[in-house]
Amino acid sequence: MLRSVRVSVLACALALPLFACDEETPEVDLVKLRADLDAAQADLKAAKAAQSAHAGDEGCAKELEAAQASLAEAKAKVEAQAAQIAELEGAKGSLEGQLVAKEAALEAVKALQDQLAKSLVEEIETGDIRVSQRHGYLVIDVSDKVLFAVGEAELSERGKKVITKLADSLKALPDKSVFQVGGHTDNQPIKSEEVKAKFPTNWELSAARATNVVRFLEETSGVPGERLVAAGFSQFRPVAANNKEKNRAKNRRIEIALLPPRPK
Repeated sequence: MLRSVRVSVLACALALPLFACDEETPEVDLVKLRADLDAAQADLKAAKAAQSAHAGDEGCAKELEAAQASLAEAKAKVEAQAAQIAELEGAKGSLEGQLVAKEAALEAVKALQDQLAKSLVEEIETGDIRVSQRHGYLVIDVSDKVLFAVGEAELSERGKKVITKLADSLKALPDKSVFQVGGHTDNQPIKSEEVKAKFPTNWELSAARATNVVRFLEETSGVPGERLVAAGFSQFRPVAANNKEKNRAKNRRIEIALLPPRPK
């Protein structure tokens, strides 16, 4: 006997936080569909019996015609409902598989959080590195002062050591994981003429910093290039209001986000 399956509820349980479930999504009960199928099969059996009973009786042509029509209708109903049940059962299996995969991913995220907390104790205790889940994804925020000198995009010696430790943890994740390295700044325009000569705006600075981290991850730390994405976000994705220096410091960062696997 098939168990009742609330497809819309299961879909909501699986949906990423970026998406909201539609409250109007209709629910489909496989038990009810199975009952309808059984009823259709009973109609089919009755139609066959009527056809057999009247097949040799020339005076029952109308009854035979009605029985044949009932037979055709019952067949169509059985086929349609059998196809619908097969489709729903397939969707149910797929959704359950996605739920298992999502739970496994969350466990991997928790393990990575624990590992980073042990390997980068000082940076995490001072708040220079923050590990969190944002919009359902693992996100590692690294303060710019840990990685770069002021107004520079080249990794400092300390920055190289920190990225090396991060890379060791990132490489332990499943091969399908993709890491988006995003450069972020505060909302203050670049004032130094020397810095402006290399980076006219925060766009250039954020993109250059992200690119250099990606290159180090690939060329020095051995993270495959196909698993890396470099992106410059300038000042437009702050994690704190830019009204105080303490908050602006939080916004000046490199953000490494664990993204879903690339579609093949």
